[in-house]
Amino acid sequence: MHYPWGTVDFIPDLLGINNSGGEHYAELWMGTHPRGESVTLEDGRPVSDIIKSDPESILGKKTIDKFGGSLPFLFKVLSAGSPLSIQAHPNKKQAEEGYERENRASIPLDAYNRNYRDNNHKPEIICALTPFTAMCGFRTPQEIDTLFTGTGSHLYREFLYPLLNPSEEKAEAAMLKDFFSTYMVLEEEIKRDLIEEVLSWAIGERNREAELVRKFAELYPGDSGVLSPLFLNVFSLKKGEALFQGPGELHAYVEGTGIELMANSDNVLRGGMTPKNVDLDELLNILNFGAEKPTVITGKEIKKCLFSYKTGAEEFLLERTALDGSCDSVETKCDSAQIVLCVQGSGTLEYSRGSVEFAKGDSFFIPFAVNRYTLRGAAECFISSVPVAS
Repeated sequence: MHYPWGTVDFIPDLLGINNSGGEHYAELWMGTHPRGESVTLEDGRPVSDIIKSDPESILGKKTIDKFGGSLPFLFKVLSAGSPLSIQAHPNKKQAEEGYERENRASIPLDAYNRNYRDNNHKPEIICALTPFTAMCGFRTPQEIDTLFTGTGSHLYREFLYPLLNPSEEKAEAAMLKDFFSTYMVLEEEIKRDLIEEVLSWAIGERNREAELVRKFAELYPGDSGVLSPLFLNVFSLKKGEALFQGPGELHAYVEGTGIELMANSDNVLRGGMTPKNVDLDELLNILNFGAEKPTVITGKEIKKCLFSYKTGAEEFLLERTALDGSCDSVETKCDSAQIVLCVQGSGTLEYSRGSVEFAKGDSFFIPFAVNRYTLRGAAECFISSVPVAS
């Protein structure tokens, strides 16, 4: 398939792409999303046209019964050369209501202030291809207080500490909401001075949070996101480890390259570190203020050389093959349409009607009607599908 490309940083060598011009890229999209649809190499047909030609053979009846006649997931390679925006995604009901509300207001789909560009939610998983740094979910009030108190900031003590004080006997989610919403609307002069106080601390420290504060302050001076490492959980993923972001989880991808799989949506509410629109009221409306720390997902080996990253999402399932000398083939059953992407090595994809050779950077759209196929060789591949098996 051909790929629509993004505009920030991407590592072309990862997928064997000639980048003699030294271009910077952010994302590779595989799927049918109208803002960046994949097409076939053979005849340039959009994948959505292939699906329309015979929906049941391409998607499978179970997928159609559950999601209609379209591919319910969007598959990506994402590379963050610099921190991406702090953001969250709505749940399904919020997306449907927001999309309809903005349509009634006649806000163009491509308008700067458009929040809902479709009516779908966007749960997503990111699996690290390189060492990957991400922030996801609020820390507990106690953790936030400990980190801010450790900076010696007087302005934190004056304006924000009272909101996290457990003696108030408020629920944890209420404390976090009060803290975050108050911090985001602090007077610009107070917020600037608060950031400077914390930055003065960070310059003399070598821990992970201080390093990120310094990095963010250099890239986004004065932005609310500069202090986010002190109130969001910070994760350092190893290759093959993954994080799942459900609806309302405030998160940001800081650095690294990963495989991203999500419901087929582009709805994003942003909270900082971006030149794009920040709608704080709507962000607060969709955020989950629970402080349950997300779990790092390691693929479970479901058969030799095949690892599954289960999330509970209905629209997608991510799997990874690790073919090498000790295990040079794996057979996969098609319960739905699938997309396969090779990120390392080479091999052969064999199915009932023949075989196709592949190498790093190649991807395949595999219809449900193929039924079964086998990957052979020495290669690392990622497989996206719909979890509709009985």
